[in-house]
Amino acid sequence: MNTNIKIITNLLNDFLISKKITKDIIIEKPKQGNFGHLSTNLALLLAKELGCSPREIASEIIAYLEEHNKNYFQKIEIAGPGFINFTIANQQLWAVINDVLTKKASFGHSAPKNYTYNLEIVSANPTGFLHVGHARNGAIGDSVARILKAAGYNVQTEYYTNDAGNQINTLAVTVFVSYLNLLGKTTPYPEEAYRGEMYNDVAQLFIDEYQDRFIDLTFDEHYKISDPEVHELFREKSVKIFMDIIKAQLELFRVNIEYYSSEKAIYTGGKIEETLKQYEKLGKSYHKDGALWLRTTDFGDDKDRVLIKANGDFTYITPDLAVHNERLIRSKADKLVNFWGGDHHGYIIRMLAGLQLLGYQKDVLDIDMIQMVRLIKDGAEYKMSKRKGTAVWLIDLIEEIGVDPIRYMLVSKSAQSHMDLDIGILKEHSSKNPVYYAQYASARCNSVLKQGIANNIDISDVQNFDLLVEQKELDLLNDLDLFNRCIEGAATLRQPHLVCDYLQNIARQFHSYYNEFKIINLEQIELTKQRLVFVKVVYQVLSNAFNLLGVNVIEEM
Repeated sequence: MNTNIKIITNLLNDFLISKKITKDIIIEKPKQGNFGHLSTNLALLLAKELGCSPREIASEIIAYLEEHNKNYFQKIEIAGPGFINFTIANQQLWAVINDVLTKKASFGHSAPKNYTYNLEIVSANPTGFLHVGHARNGAIGDSVARILKAAGYNVQTEYYTNDAGNQINTLAVTVFVSYLNLLGKTTPYPEEAYRGEMYNDVAQLFIDEYQDRFIDLTFDEHYKISDPEVHELFREKSVKIFMDIIKAQLELFRVNIEYYSSEKAIYTGGKIEETLKQYEKLGKSYHKDGALWLRTTDFGDDKDRVLIKANGDFTYITPDLAVHNERLIRSKADKLVNFWGGDHHGYIIRMLAGLQLLGYQKDVLDIDMIQMVRLIKDGAEYKMSKRKGTAVWLIDLIEEIGVDPIRYMLVSKSAQSHMDLDIGILKEHSSKNPVYYAQYASARCNSVLKQGIANNIDISDVQNFDLLVEQKELDLLNDLDLFNRCIEGAATLRQPHLVCDYLQNIARQFHSYYNEFKIINLEQIELTKQRLVFVKVVYQVLSNAFNLLGVNVIEEM
């Protein structure tokens, strides 16, 4: 917990103990700057219990705080019906500087928690390149992983590879037809085949290795190549090629995946059968009309779900339940989190019911829905793709704009909100571009620090910050101290956009401070030294916040 909120919370708890009362204490930053640094509604919450007006209780709280820690506050005031507003004493705000300098990259981070998250991120089918929707999933999921780690949680990340369904047969045939056409054997693509030049690139790799060895083979209406061994070859190699491409694109996009699971391995490893046996042993499945059903209505589903159809085929939910069961056993995580596209919403209840039927708690799995992204350029929807196809590929966006702007903007709004991403704004070097605006603050910090070095100003021995008395300096120090509150809130809600909001606030305050005050003044060397250290800590906190989003700090612009 950040220092000032922790101290005030402890003082208020002491007051409650003196009254033999237990109450949750809420401390917030006031929305208006002239209402102090921090505020609490505790007096309003105690009014009914103590039988007094909130303002009377607020007066009693203030008297207690001033008696027990008068020097901590510069001012404590009652506002409105009974809010208590705290203005922190300067020396307490100056202490934030040493806290940042001591903790550096770990400033704002929380102590370790005995709790493990397992996050499933992206999990795109290995049938093509990653597109802008996958990019948003990856940026949000990876940022959540970074934020949770900073909040003290143990975090595992994984990617579920859908390498066992009919889409892989379609992939195999798509690459096979491209292979035939590249060899000069004109062959029309099936209606459901994938489109795009990337499949020619993959087919060329088959030609490089096998030449025309398979040119006399054909395929059927079930998307199977006439030779089963060759069909399996095209399946396995095509999946591996695209998974290698996906892994490289995720690495380029700074998305860290620690474990890649496989749907095919769930089938071949007997995990589905093991899960079905668990349901049977628990009495949670039954046979009806030749099919095997699961009693998902026991946990809120609108109807029971089929696990095995009358023809012996598994339904979609069967391997998914086996995957989650195996994942819980393997990871030993306290909570699984899946980041899924918004079109999967109707699937959630049956998944949760299926896991509860295995004996897991309802909250063992959270599914965070990530809404669609629409690209805008010159006021119209932008559908670019140098590689042809129906989607906007991540690699095209990276080449066009860069990783930093894309990552930042894709997490800058709640995952549950649809997003319009304006390509033109992301290319602007102006305050209209939130990424540029935030990174420009770090560049300005770095420029000022370099000027200090160029003027041979040594700040290594600065211990006292009593000359930092401007309101903008004090207010910014207060907000730097709130960085841990930002991290904890973003971790609890799994919403990285709260870190973006924090960054914009710090950047706005620093730009305003930079424009109003002369930081380096050789005629006031002591003030200059203290301000340079102040700039150094602003730069450090900006760096820490950017790192939570997988965005680089920019040192020059």
